[in-house]
Amino acid sequence: MNSSAVRLLQAALWSFCAFHVIVGVGLNVSGDFPKAMAAWYGATSVNWDEQFVYTLKPLGAFMLVLGALAGVAALNPLKHREIAYAFAGLFILRALQRLAFGEEVAAFGIPPERNMANMAFFLLLGLAVLGLLRCAEGQTRGTPPNAAAA
Repeated sequence: MNSSAVRLLQAALWSFCAFHVIVGVGLNVSGDFPKAMAAWYGATSVNWDEQFVYTLKPLGAFMLVLGALAGVAALNPLKHREIAYAFAGLFILRALQRLAFGEEVAAFGIPPERNMANMAFFLLLGLAVLGLLRCAEGQTRGTPPNAAAA
């Protein structure tokens, strides 16, 4: 299972794990973290009322769980390919949301050019994960089933 595609897929999944765990923890323990993330995404016009800030805490819980799932998948991407496919789908869906809900995104002060750049990033990320999965599956087809699932 040590094909180059599998190793690249593992690296991607470990990075997804780290990102989602960091964001999940940050959203739940730091009052400044959400503002830093908003700035990173290019949001300049956010209403930081208490209700909005609270909604970020459950989002943080989801991020923690996604991070844990990415970590599980990174240990053996072909055995847990459904999780890797789910991340690819998530990133593609996030790209489509940015396209479909551009006006709502603009309400956060994110310029359309930045939104399109973010959309392209998520779309490419999702497609890259799909490509790596397909390549890894192809590279391991000649491996006995038990060896690929180990």
